[in-house]
Amino acid sequence: MLNQPAPETGLIGYFCQNSVAVNLLMFFLLIGGLIAGVRLTAQVFPTIDPGIISITVPYPGATPSEVEEGITRRVEEAVANIDGVDRVVSNASENVGIVTVELKDFVDAMEVRTDVEAAVERLSQFPPEDAEQPEIERAQTVSDVITLVVSSQSDAKTLRTAAEQLEQSLLALPSVTLVSLMGAVDYEIAIEVNEENLRRYGLSIDQIAAAIQRSSINLASGELRTEAGDLLLRTNKKRVEGSAFADIVVRANSDGTLLRLDDVATIKDGFADVDVINLFNGQPSLFVKVQKSESEDALSIAADVKALFKDYTPITGVTVGIWDDETDILQQRLSLLTRNGVLGFALVFLFLVVMLDLRLATWVAMGVPISFLGAFLFFDAFGVNINMISLFGLIIVLGIVVDDAVVVGENIISEHEKNGQSFASTMRGVRDVLSPVTIGVLTTMAAFAPLLFVTGTFGQILGSVPIVVILVLSISLLEVFFIMPAHLSHGRAWSRWPLAPMQDFVAAKVAKFRDELLVPLVRLAIRRYKTTLAFGMLMLVIAGTLLGVGAVRFIFFPYLESDTIRASLEFPVGTPFATTQAAAERIVASAYRLNDAVGGTSFESVSVTIGGRTNSGGGPGGSEGISIASHVASVEVQLNSEPLRTLSAQVLERRWRQETGPIAGVEKLTFSATFFSSGPDLEYELSHQDDATLFAAVDALKNAYAEDPAVYDIQDSFAIGKRQYDVELTNAGEAAGLTATDIARQLRNNFFGREVQRIQRGRSELKVMVRYPRDQRESTSDLYNARISLPDGTLTPLATVARLTESRSFSSIRRVDGRRIVSVTGEVDTELATPTEANSRIAKRILAELPRQFPGLQIAQAGEGRDQSEDLNSIFRMLGVAMALIVCLIASLLRSYTQPLVILSSIPLGSAGAIIGHYLLGYDLSFISIFGMVALSGVVVNDSLVLIDRYNRLRKETNMTVEEAIVEACRRRFRAIFLTTATTALGLTPMLFETSTQAQFLIPMAVSLATGIVFASFLILLVLPALVVTLEKLRRTANLKVGAEATA
Repeated sequence: MLNQPAPETGLIGYFCQNSVAVNLLMFFLLIGGLIAGVRLTAQVFPTIDPGIISITVPYPGATPSEVEEGITRRVEEAVANIDGVDRVVSNASENVGIVTVELKDFVDAMEVRTDVEAAVERLSQFPPEDAEQPEIERAQTVSDVITLVVSSQSDAKTLRTAAEQLEQSLLALPSVTLVSLMGAVDYEIAIEVNEENLRRYGLSIDQIAAAIQRSSINLASGELRTEAGDLLLRTNKKRVEGSAFADIVVRANSDGTLLRLDDVATIKDGFADVDVINLFNGQPSLFVKVQKSESEDALSIAADVKALFKDYTPITGVTVGIWDDETDILQQRLSLLTRNGVLGFALVFLFLVVMLDLRLATWVAMGVPISFLGAFLFFDAFGVNINMISLFGLIIVLGIVVDDAVVVGENIISEHEKNGQSFASTMRGVRDVLSPVTIGVLTTMAAFAPLLFVTGTFGQILGSVPIVVILVLSISLLEVFFIMPAHLSHGRAWSRWPLAPMQDFVAAKVAKFRDELLVPLVRLAIRRYKTTLAFGMLMLVIAGTLLGVGAVRFIFFPYLESDTIRASLEFPVGTPFATTQAAAERIVASAYRLNDAVGGTSFESVSVTIGGRTNSGGGPGGSEGISIASHVASVEVQLNSEPLRTLSAQVLERRWRQETGPIAGVEKLTFSATFFSSGPDLEYELSHQDDATLFAAVDALKNAYAEDPAVYDIQDSFAIGKRQYDVELTNAGEAAGLTATDIARQLRNNFFGREVQRIQRGRSELKVMVRYPRDQRESTSDLYNARISLPDGTLTPLATVARLTESRSFSSIRRVDGRRIVSVTGEVDTELATPTEANSRIAKRILAELPRQFPGLQIAQAGEGRDQSEDLNSIFRMLGVAMALIVCLIASLLRSYTQPLVILSSIPLGSAGAIIGHYLLGYDLSFISIFGMVALSGVVVNDSLVLIDRYNRLRKETNMTVEEAIVEACRRRFRAIFLTTATTALGLTPMLFETSTQAQFLIPMAVSLATGIVFASFLILLVLPALVVTLEKLRRTANLKVGAEATA
């Protein structure tokens, strides 16, 4: 009988002998984690910080050139040198200037914002007259929860009132804090004075505006300190309703009569003077959007909104419905991941039950819920919630958790089989694998840790993955070393008939396979180690060839289809609203025809905005809003869910584009069915001091794009603006004492209007504008008939004091870091090439040639291409650090400089298997695939480490030769490696065969792990022994050489 050692005094020994402490710890992790998990908030994707500060200055009536000169250039120069600013991008367009300050990584955004505010405030005489005060905001992405649609055939005011009532009802809910109206035009009180009345009464716009400002006033005039107390003196005559302006006295006539405002003007209390149409299924509509901040829970908000909606009664003639419920998408995607995870776990457990005693199978499987729920305890502290990315991290780490439990549990049972079930055998089983399993888990953590330091949008999206992996693996170590050994150290086997005979049969077959097939094969691989190594190299060459010839392509962001299809239409700036409306109606009609052609069940609803464009983007970083312009329109189709809809969104998008066909005069027409809000596949920024040279270079780059058959929808950001009249004083005008400012101010008052007041009415701020009526602002004759007031008060026609010259400028002016730039963009047909390939071809063919052809030209990659390049470079840099750390960890355990290289050779072998798996199953590589390869590396490194550690022990504790020791190590570790391979592959099998379009995003990760582990495990058992023998032969040769030299 073996001598029983003294009771273990270490922490593992304490828990192994204390079942009460073990069970308390286990129940704490399970129950506490379950409670913590239920309390976590849920959303589709993590909320990201864009890292930008925007300075917006409305400049009503100004041209892009005026905005550039008076707004954007001055702000750029003020903020460019602020510490923490990475890049300054400005856009000067009609009526508004926007300067975007992009921040460096890891800076205090609030401190930079304070510096930006101070720099803008220091600008003298800023903003220009007629421009509004700058709005400085730090951009923060909020998440959409649910969008309601309010529809009515009644007038616009009724519709707006109904939408505002719904908005107020939603804000009254305790869980709702962010509600906004989409498609709503600003309120405005318009006081319209026609030219005839101005002439009849000898008035000007300035005089009427002054009369309104004098009469509509709310002013405190001090106080009286009487014996009875203080009395405030106050004039409270500020009007807030349009009808209240009617009795304002414009002039008191000499005969004592009063000329009031309604005698000379028409007062309209309505909406701003813009052409916008919003339709939902053909009815005028407004959208009420409910959003959430990062700390709020989308599911609880949606539940409260739906409860309100169920009993909500709108005003007569108005209907309210749910247009878009993001929580449906959230629940679908979360249930998809949960369903595949649970099904995979069930397959893993069933396989373990077949292979192992029921007790061991149960406690190995228990490692998954204990590790996952235990990690939930810390999610909130590390800023992790329930979303697609965090669940993705859980799926990634599933195989590694099972791997650790299998290795430790299988080793404990092996010790029990050899030496009998006892505390000492259990501790020996744990100690044998304590170091390799711990180091193996640490190496996996090290492989994922660099993602904590990846910056930019990509880093923020995937930042929760390394946190999830590290937390789960930390708890898994706790489970396999403190909880599982205690439950395996005592008690009998749980398997009974008919399970026990089946397990014995399977065990015998596995042992027979190992002894009669695997062991001879390993011996053959060792004897012919050169051939074995050549075979391993061949796998790497095959994988490299598949990548090199494009048989397996790399697409950074895999396609994830949306539940909506968006069409965006843009005509040249200045296009009449009627033209835009006709084109939008054509697109809507083609959508209805397509839906009828495919059975009438694909489209749930169709919404259209004419005279504006909804910026609707899903995924992380997506934003929604509306921009008003008469030359643009957008149409959005909400799709029915599967299986009611039988065609994918991508197919429907393509057929809708074909059904619509070309539209004459259109500048841009795009269709999109992707969930992610991403920019064009190709985008380069060009700048040059000479505009003519710049435009020539732009044409050259567009021609280069056009030569690539994979590139389509080629656009540039240079666009001619509206026709404009430049007003210049004549000699007669100068002689009359007029200045350019006099004429510009009077024309602006007449045709754009003069803002005389701003009124706060409820939650809305509205302008009071005085201007000509619309029918006197529609033709050039109206302009020529305008009268100009001379310094002596007399009036004269515009034509006598000024000449008009027609010209055209830019529709917008974009600048980056002080340089005026033009962007050239293009989309890539992924059936013909990947964006990476297209970018590479453009870079080789044209980017080096353009600066030589156009001296002084600056060109830089921009948009998604630049961001992806920066993200990948950041990842590769950090992975280099991770690999160095992994080598150090393994070398310190094995006390060898060469064996870590043997172990790490399993990583390229596994990656090669993953690439081959992508080829065989017909999937492109993506960043999701790379995550699968990183997780795969953790599993294969663990298996290799345990194998080499066993080899080292055999060499140290026995007299076995190198060949005998490595064969025996393979024999002893085969069952653990086989179980790890099978459980990892089985756990991901449901995902591999998932047919839902929503799952296509994650399948490449499953392909990497499932196929890679099968290839890698086979190669580990053959190539690694050959490498060990090769290194040993090289070491012996080196030692003999050194010995011979020493003897000589």
